[in-house]
Amino acid sequence: MRARKKMDSVSPVLEQILYGGSSVSMNLIAITREIPEDQRMFKAQGLNSAILFKYPSFDDRADDGGDPIAEDEELEGGERPVETGIYVPHNAKAPDAGGVAIYLRARNASALLEEQFGITNGPQENGVIGDMKMLSMIDDVPSLDAFLLKTCFEAEKINVDPRHWLISNEEDHQLRRLIRARIEPIVRKALSGSQGNAQSIERFLEAIWNPNLEEAGLFVSAFGIERSEADTIFSAWKGTTFYEYQLRRIAPRARIILTWLKSRECIPVDIRMHKPYETQLLMHIEKVGKLLETTLLDIRTILSDYETAFSAFMNGQPEPFRDYLRSIRSRYWLLGYCVSALTSVAHLDARCMKNTPSRKLYFEGMQKLLRQFDVALDRRREQKGAF
Repeated sequence: MRARKKMDSVSPVLEQILYGGSSVSMNLIAITREIPEDQRMFKAQGLNSAILFKYPSFDDRADDGGDPIAEDEELEGGERPVETGIYVPHNAKAPDAGGVAIYLRARNASALLEEQFGITNGPQENGVIGDMKMLSMIDDVPSLDAFLLKTCFEAEKINVDPRHWLISNEEDHQLRRLIRARIEPIVRKALSGSQGNAQSIERFLEAIWNPNLEEAGLFVSAFGIERSEADTIFSAWKGTTFYEYQLRRIAPRARIILTWLKSRECIPVDIRMHKPYETQLLMHIEKVGKLLETTLLDIRTILSDYETAFSAFMNGQPEPFRDYLRSIRSRYWLLGYCVSALTSVAHLDARCMKNTPSRKLYFEGMQKLLRQFDVALDRRREQKGAF
């Protein structure tokens, strides 16, 4: 009974960090267990005994029912509505027993990182990238998906032991082929004039993975966009295509969960024993269902806008696609959050239903699952320094 009570006392946010899935959580304690200290991602070994996590921090204005894309674009400098935290358990062997969290964009982050891990935001030493730079790069990706982090580090020519990336070579190659196939028609159409020989097309496609190539700058400048924006645009373009692929795998599960939440099938089997709380539970079910619907709708809007812009471009109208590229960064971050939230919901649902194929839960189990879904889909998650 003591273990059960301990698990029930875990905060919803900590549950999300521990059990929300690999898009929102990177458990370096488990990942680095078999990696020698000198080959681990961070030089500060304390960081290698932590759990990195992503959490949403959308602006309040996005809740007014308006267009979330338009709201995000009005923010200065293109805000990143998903942030990165570091959870440091008091006991690495029992991370659910509590710990402290450090948020990378908090005002006192540098002081806390120096105090907790002994790292400072200084220049690289002997050509070796510092831990702060590595953390900053991770914070520039909307989720902790291994493929996106791996390509981000490769683009910067930073070597990381491949055991850190929980992705097989086969899946990595498949994703690269899919992204290339999605982008290639646009490159071919853009170069259909004098530059359109096979060698130059191949160089432009290579720029997908190496935005430092001259061709990357040439491509975006053809759309009237500054060459200096090439890295940002190509990263967002790759990421958008990755999330589109990931969505194909996760959307069916999300729709099953949504259909279940809208049916009588989700009512707990012992609801009669909890009559005083029935109305409250039904309201929570409705709230979570709406959050899930909103997330799916935002994804559909982003991908539909992409298809519209793509079709217009292929039909000789480049303006919509140019406008899409100009705003792709904010769309990429929102899409990353939405797909990660769905992935987390599907992961939590699978974990809960593993031994319940009928999907018939008891009151306490349903309450816990709703609480987990709520946190996974919440766009303004509260920061907590300790769990």
